[in-house]
Amino acid sequence: MNCRTLRMTLFCLAVAPLGLLGQEFHIPTAEEYAEKAAKAENHPLFQSQEPLRVTLRTDIEWLRDERNDSVEVEGTLTFIDLDGTEVVKPVDTRARGNFRRSKKNCKFPPLRLDFPTGQMDGTVFEGQDKLKLVTPCNDGRDDHQRYIFNEYLAYRILNTLTEASFRVRLLEITYEDVSEGYDTRTKFGFLIEDEDDMAARNRAVLQDVTQFHPMRTLSEYSVLAAMFNYMIGNTDWSPVYFHNVKLIRTEEAQFLTVPYDFDSSGIVNARYATVDPSLQDKIRRVTQRLYRGFCRPELTYALATAPFAAARDDINRLFTDFAAIGHEQYEPDDAEDKIEWLEDFYRVVDEEDRFEREILRECRDMETGR
Repeated sequence: MNCRTLRMTLFCLAVAPLGLLGQEFHIPTAEEYAEKAAKAENHPLFQSQEPLRVTLRTDIEWLRDERNDSVEVEGTLTFIDLDGTEVVKPVDTRARGNFRRSKKNCKFPPLRLDFPTGQMDGTVFEGQDKLKLVTPCNDGRDDHQRYIFNEYLAYRILNTLTEASFRVRLLEITYEDVSEGYDTRTKFGFLIEDEDDMAARNRAVLQDVTQFHPMRTLSEYSVLAAMFNYMIGNTDWSPVYFHNVKLIRTEEAQFLTVPYDFDSSGIVNARYATVDPSLQDKIRRVTQRLYRGFCRPELTYALATAPFAAARDDINRLFTDFAAIGHEQYEPDDAEDKIEWLEDFYRVVDEEDRFEREILRECRDMETGR
């Protein structure tokens, strides 16, 4: 059977036995779910939203030049620990990512930090193994630093709406090059929670599949995730092909598609972000919204908008409180601009006729994917 087109892919996934969609995996017991959830929930790294100041000393110039995502470079990470003392620990670093790893797109690649097993016990990084570090695409421009802040806040919005989301921790990171080929500089980035820990917190396990039919996912969560992506102006995701989405299976055998990677969204509005050509008959700029979720019985005005209406004030405070911290590249005017941009989304939440026009008329058919 030819499953190459989206329509045929959806059909094939709908009729395929669930066991054929991924590899076999161990289903934890109730006690194992509870133990892993408590452990992941209490990792010290994500118990605070205060920016963590660190110094990464490694071969920065090699990482920027080679961008090899299969070779790790030795180095050290210096940070102020939970008790206020300065700690220096070994860490391996490598480039990662796809679009942002390419030299033609970004001057500085995203990184992955690999912590030595057992050596981080008793520190703020206890329990961490490998973590994604999101860095400014261009380390010489202030607007790219704002992109980092806005993407970080996008993750925080989803945290406000649901526990089934990736936690993040802001870093004020000083880069020191061992070869002195790269001038020492300090930038903000953020760490993303390990995907297995995110799943464990939600009493779930990560599923390693490449395709999945959306009808098999928990509808309430799928609607929330699609509405969130619509809210932030993100069309760069797919719950079928798992583009910027992770699939988890909960203890109750429910499947959730958890979104991540929001740098191409309208709320970030990066100068390098573009709309996919297949969608340009509907929108031309990432700051224009387009609903890309599937049509479902649960996609009703009352059910879909309720979580966003309830979290409205908290979401606005994320921006005003962040601006009040006083980061040079993020001022109250920046926060007000984002809150004003979000107001257009909230008109969809407030007005049922707009919800009908912009959500229900645009949702994708479960059979054809269109």
